[in-house]
Amino acid sequence: MSKNGKILVVAGVIILFVVLLYLFGGSKREKQPEQFVTDVWLETYDPADRGPYGTHVLKELLDTVGLFGNFLQLNEELSTALKDNKDVNDIYFFIGAYNFLEDVDADYLFDFLLEGNTVFMACDEFPEPFISLITRDADSLLYEFSERDSVQRLQFTHPDLMNDSYESKYIYENKGRARAWEYMRSDIFSLFGDDTLFVLGTDEYSNANFLRIKYGAGNIFLHSTPYQFTNISMMKRRGFEYVEKVLAHIPPGRIQWDRYNLESHYSSEGDDTGGVEERRSILEFLMNNPPLLWASIVLLLGALFYAIFRGKRKQRIIPATEAKDNTSMQYITTLASLYLQENQHNKLIKLKERTFLNFLADHYYITSKDIDEKFISRVAMKSGIEKERIAEIFKLFSVLENKMGVTDEDLILLHQKIEYFYKKCQ
Repeated sequence: MSKNGKILVVAGVIILFVVLLYLFGGSKREKQPEQFVTDVWLETYDPADRGPYGTHVLKELLDTVGLFGNFLQLNEELSTALKDNKDVNDIYFFIGAYNFLEDVDADYLFDFLLEGNTVFMACDEFPEPFISLITRDADSLLYEFSERDSVQRLQFTHPDLMNDSYESKYIYENKGRARAWEYMRSDIFSLFGDDTLFVLGTDEYSNANFLRIKYGAGNIFLHSTPYQFTNISMMKRRGFEYVEKVLAHIPPGRIQWDRYNLESHYSSEGDDTGGVEERRSILEFLMNNPPLLWASIVLLLGALFYAIFRGKRKQRIIPATEAKDNTSMQYITTLASLYLQENQHNKLIKLKERTFLNFLADHYYITSKDIDEKFISRVAMKSGIEKERIAEIFKLFSVLENKMGVTDEDLILLHQKIEYFYKKCQ
């Protein structure tokens, strides 16, 4: 090929590259105060996922605070994996867009509930096999608010919390997106005898998004906005505080986090498609995955340039030695940002004290700005715990909050005293 021919080919390739960049490059993204550097915006709700819609931050919160002790992860059917320890309040815990419970596991979970345990679900769509056991019409439980919006404002109904609201903004690809927020009807549950229903949380228009149903000897907590528990929501201060308040409503116990039913395990052998996945063209697949599309374009351009200029080299190419990147600081920075709110013992002490006071307010309706002899006496009378033990807890809170160097032994002692109260209180 002549010199002029090579110039024309290179010019044509450059023009083609500019055209492709213009057509597929997309518009400039708005700068957001908090961004996830990722192209994967899938709603996994997986506690191992550090992406926007994973729940890794919530998992770290439960690990660090120790409110529910060491929780279990369920990776099999409930009939095999879900445990019922008669000495503790076992909590079935699920967060996801949809819970793929099948009929057998739904019946097993219902029996688990009747034994006096707790069920917590946060879903965009609750499992019909289970909801049909506690409602008159499972299909009517959820409804969408009439207007789509990117923001909703949530609040709690407890007297100590009802004056505060929490703004929740739906983010997709680091930009606010309007969506239809879902809420729950509270008038379709099948209640018997001493069964009671409480609306624990609503939006600014009094649409219920957080319910507690005292069912038999157990408790059911339903939340219609699992997005609130994702990493991208909890990385914001108000989102983190909202989830803390939600968890404070759940009685202490042992959480068993269901990961198995985040996806369907139903066999498709008998369906209309014969269990065969629908085929898609390679071009359609590339167009739906921009990173893969650009990788293909770069690969083609590289191959073209190699074909044009490879013949000019007579000497064997000596490969350049790539310098190793030092990613240690980047790794440390990432960890620091994730555990920013979790590495100070003094903060954990304040959080434990706030959670303990919320427990007293929720179960015994006892609140006070001053922890005095009268307050401790009221708590002792209603809980059945000795005044001396309750006074020791608050005295330890006061000492450790003002102590400069709080040790692990101090935290263990405080945790043991609080756990004694939770297990022995009436």
